[in-house]
Amino acid sequence: MPSCSLFKRLLLLIAVAGALLSSAEAVTLDWDAVAWTPGSLSNSYDIDPARPGSDITVGVTGNTGALTTDAAGGTMTPANNTSLHGGLSPAQKSLLFTTSFSNSSQSITITVTFSAEYVGGVENVSFTLFGIQKRSNIQDYVTSISALGVDGTTVYAPTITNVGSSVTHSGTDLSQTLTGSNAVSSTGSGSGAGNATISFTSSGIRSVTFTFSNATGAPNPGTQNVSLHDINFTPVPEINPALSAIGSCLMAAAVAFHHRNRVRARRK
Repeated sequence: MPSCSLFKRLLLLIAVAGALLSSAEAVTLDWDAVAWTPGSLSNSYDIDPARPGSDITVGVTGNTGALTTDAAGGTMTPANNTSLHGGLSPAQKSLLFTTSFSNSSQSITITVTFSAEYVGGVENVSFTLFGIQKRSNIQDYVTSISALGVDGTTVYAPTITNVGSSVTHSGTDLSQTLTGSNAVSSTGSGSGAGNATISFTSSGIRSVTFTFSNATGAPNPGTQNVSLHDINFTPVPEINPALSAIGSCLMAAAVAFHHRNRVRARRK
């Protein structure tokens, strides 16, 4: 019957339209697979095989003059190394920030920005921080943890999980903080006690950021460390341009199908 034939064609068009949706695979900035010039404040990486050009940029701002050398290797930080293990065995590289703040009002802010070529932004962003701790003269403090949407105004709150035994997680929504509560070994057994995993499941993210400082009231000066481990994210799927044409066909077919059924119903 003509109406049945038209219905089958409509279903076929819908199936084709679904197939033309651009798929998006998860992407990882693996610090074992990329380089960072020691002491540089920003680097960009092409890590998405589906897109040419830089996909992600990691940068640090704020009191960057407080950044200093890594005591374990003598390298100026930020540096990509295995000085903090985060409980992983074998050890993996992470981006280390070593600071010597002169007072608790100083801080550095780490921002991860995703390429504008991801028109719809990204989603399912996650990473783990290593080495959050408290020692005699320092108390690591991570604040202002948030993500910014592609519209430049929407701000998303994080989900914080896998908090180590030497880290205190406080607050809700955009007021969440991570504070060191005990000393943590940098390497080997027990080094995961200073970890915390930060995730953003919202869709349409352009960047994520957090601030690292010495907690208010902690004695100064003191050298302290935090490491940013691998960053995972998924580009928001984009609609193939061919869908515009198919969308028009679907609309026309649906209208014709509806009209034909109405005409047949009147003739009965």
